[in-house]
Amino acid sequence: MSGQFSIFDKTLIIGAPYPLGDKMRTVVNGIEKELPDGTTVAQAIQGEPYVPGSSVALIRPMDAQRKLTNEYMVKTSRGQFIIQLNTSSYADAWKDIYRDVIGKNLRWQTSRLHAFGSFPTQFQGTRGTSSFKRYDCFFALGGFDASTTYFIISRIDMNDDLGLKEAVFGRVTKGRHVLDRLEEGDIIEGIEPVVLRMTSKDAFATVDLTVPVEDGMSIETYVGVKLDERSPLCCEHFLVVASEGSLPIDEKGFSYSACETNMDTNLGQEYSDVRQPNTVTVRHKGYQAGKIYFYNQVRQMNRSHNQVGNVTNGFNLVHLVPVEGNVLVKPDPMRIMTIGMSQVEAKVFLEARGLKQKRTGDVSDDAVIVEQEPEMTIFAIKQSEIETMGVPSEKIFSISMDAKESPWSVRYFRKITGLDHKSIGTLKVHFTFEDMPMITFEGDPVMAADLYPERLMGPSVRGDVAITNMSRPQKGLVGIRLEDSDEFGPTGEEAHGTNVLGRFVGDLDRMMKDIQEGDIIYVRKVLLDEFVEPEKKAKTRATKKAPVGMDKEKTGTSKKPSKRSQTKKVNGVGTGSKKSTKKTGKSNEQ
Repeated sequence: MSGQFSIFDKTLIIGAPYPLGDKMRTVVNGIEKELPDGTTVAQAIQGEPYVPGSSVALIRPMDAQRKLTNEYMVKTSRGQFIIQLNTSSYADAWKDIYRDVIGKNLRWQTSRLHAFGSFPTQFQGTRGTSSFKRYDCFFALGGFDASTTYFIISRIDMNDDLGLKEAVFGRVTKGRHVLDRLEEGDIIEGIEPVVLRMTSKDAFATVDLTVPVEDGMSIETYVGVKLDERSPLCCEHFLVVASEGSLPIDEKGFSYSACETNMDTNLGQEYSDVRQPNTVTVRHKGYQAGKIYFYNQVRQMNRSHNQVGNVTNGFNLVHLVPVEGNVLVKPDPMRIMTIGMSQVEAKVFLEARGLKQKRTGDVSDDAVIVEQEPEMTIFAIKQSEIETMGVPSEKIFSISMDAKESPWSVRYFRKITGLDHKSIGTLKVHFTFEDMPMITFEGDPVMAADLYPERLMGPSVRGDVAITNMSRPQKGLVGIRLEDSDEFGPTGEEAHGTNVLGRFVGDLDRMMKDIQEGDIIYVRKVLLDEFVEPEKKAKTRATKKAPVGMDKEKTGTSKKPSKRSQTKKVNGVGTGSKKSTKKTGKSNEQ
């Protein structure tokens, strides 16, 4: 006998618990278990999906009798609406006969009313004019015959004699726009009573695993979500957030719980529909784009929300957990992401999911994967073969980032490199030059338009990484300092135009070897055992003569640029020649 149910659902079907002497029965993630008396939550959830620190839901058993309610949800092929009953005798009759209305169609409609039916009742016809308000729900008799009773919804305020006097039993209170969509022939697919929510005494979320389990109690340790392949991009966003482990609940409303992790994303219109209980959506445009919503009430379709899936387990958990609480989320399918793995690790990972691997680049077992095709999970699961491009581990460079002092700069850097959704990102060389005191990488001027000055630089040392802020023409440019300077930063700007991001950790000479404009380098967040403090400057080298155009304070000629500087323009920035330098807005050091 099952004890699984949803306290937020529209129906309540609960198996009544039964005593077992010194044993008790519980339902854990939908599976019935027999446990000894005195069992704690920690003991009951052994072997179940759980992340330490995340919440679990505990739901006490209730009587199987459905709680009385004065609201009913009517489902049609055009959408759903809610009827709130009044206290009349006809409202009592509705509770007895609403099942007979299921399956009936919209027999006719006029500018005055919608009529569903017909169906037989035991009503006694009464003559006389009745008054009806717009959205009133009432019964009417066809030809004053109770065998042809109709369920009527008034579209306007009106007076009429329809076979039953004062037969109004309720009123449409929610989903009224659905009525305007109805057409003759549309079917009533279902009618369900709306069940009142339980109190916090009946169900609660906790992180305390020492709580004793009660007989008949249901426990949920994770939220299962079946993804909707019609929204591949938003599904990937959801998977990225869920892959962090516990998913935080940052906001709760009457009809939803929401997660605000990794917002401000670039998403597009995908699949939208009426938001049902159990629906999971991602806001793809407007305020708080990227926000994830879990619904427990019906809400009408909003084109700003893409549907990414439906909750299959833990429906109570995600709505019981308090704000700032965390829940474990298990998506189906799990994310297909091999970037950051070795080639051999990816082989095992993909084979476990029924997928084959096609190695490119460095195909050796120890090579680290930096690119995957296809990268999005919804597309990957439809392929029989996943292409994984590897490079030697020494071709991946670590960068430290100070999110506390430079939150907007770190956010920007993670966005443009892809580190906001994968462990290894990319940077494209924008400008490099033999004996140049820094190297710069392409950014995104549009995204950098609001990159406000934050952590401004002091004297810059070799290995410093920074971004040109919005105060300068080359906003968004990323740079690494190759020589110490008291005046200029990693992108060639003065202090007021430079936001310090962090440090390059590793062998800069190895990265710079044979590098050219347009080359791609692979970067990742620095590991704890890699970080080293920058060496103190013994002597500034800012006065070292630079090539023409590299320092506005210097004049004269320079030696001929090397071959790697004689490449095409990148986004209008010069190749090192005088001509290109004059055409573009250069940094102060350029």
